[in-house]
Amino acid sequence: MSNDTNSSTMKLPSHTELTLQLIREELKCRKLFNSLRKLGFHDCPYQPNLDNLIMTYVGLADNDDEGFEFYYSVMDTHSELVDETMESAVEQALEVYVKLSK
Repeated sequence: MSNDTNSSTMKLPSHTELTLQLIREELKCRKLFNSLRKLGFHDCPYQPNLDNLIMTYVGLADNDDEGFEFYYSVMDTHSELVDETMESAVEQALEVYVKLSK
């Protein structure tokens, strides 16, 4: 018996939904690793890096220094605003998406 019913109900996220999910995860990771650095844990090799992927999805050229600096500034600012709630991460991701998409 085939499992076609499961595959037909599965919906892939839209471009915007996927971009928001990537931004949300990057914000949470930045918050975590920035907090670890403040505690004295430096140069952690396990920090994921979604920056180039996110920049591509929002239409920023990753070879443009000005665009890269803008991206990093926005991400760093908003990662600090993330708190322990999922709503906070979602809200900040949406604000980042709007700023980066302009």
